[in-house]
Amino acid sequence: MKTEDQIKKRPGLDLNKYNTDKISNNYLDSYDPVLEPWVGKNINLLELGIHKGGSLLLWHDYFPSSKIVGIDLNPPENFRSDENIFMYKGNQADTRFLSSMANEIAPEGFDIIIDDASHIGELTKVAFWHLFEHHLKPGGLYVIEDWSTGYWDDWFDGKSLDFDTYRQPVKSYDPAIPMPGHNYGMVGFIKQLVDEQAAKDVTRQNYRGKTVRESKFKQIIINSSIVFIIKAG
Repeated sequence: MKTEDQIKKRPGLDLNKYNTDKISNNYLDSYDPVLEPWVGKNINLLELGIHKGGSLLLWHDYFPSSKIVGIDLNPPENFRSDENIFMYKGNQADTRFLSSMANEIAPEGFDIIIDDASHIGELTKVAFWHLFEHHLKPGGLYVIEDWSTGYWDDWFDGKSLDFDTYRQPVKSYDPAIPMPGHNYGMVGFIKQLVDEQAAKDVTRQNYRGKTVRESKFKQIIINSSIVFIIKAG
């Protein structure tokens, strides 16, 4: 059941009617403050990975009159659609398909892109850089859900953190020694995005006038399950 807090944050939304784990996982608590600049505007929103389509209905009501687009390897059958909801069957790592879909449905670009598809690092990386570079508007928002699967032993490309290495007596801590790394699956990809946020410093190299590159990101926000990337304008 929705709480009084949720009613105040999202007037007019009955959260009990949407068949999506974004509700059961309380993901909207993370989404709400980030999505605020787009609320009340007519936008183009793309979601990768739509399962039974419940999240498309959620975004349709969250952004009334906006164009809501979903893709999935197995789109739901008998989905109650709407004139502003569109579905495509395809693979998130098929860049030709992604461009064909985007050029057809949103040639001017998407304002928001959400990846709730495979949660596999390499596939997510392909989709991210292709869509981010070519089909996300400047100042647009790219969202990656469930990145922490990279810490799961039972996930396709995940692995649990090596706690035996990680745990060190406080008295032996040496700031010159980096903490143990963990680069499996989605975790490794998200760390690459952190490097991109720091592109100016990463490409700085030295003090002798070497060319530096600004980040392609205006901002990156990392929550326990969701990453939000705002594209530089």
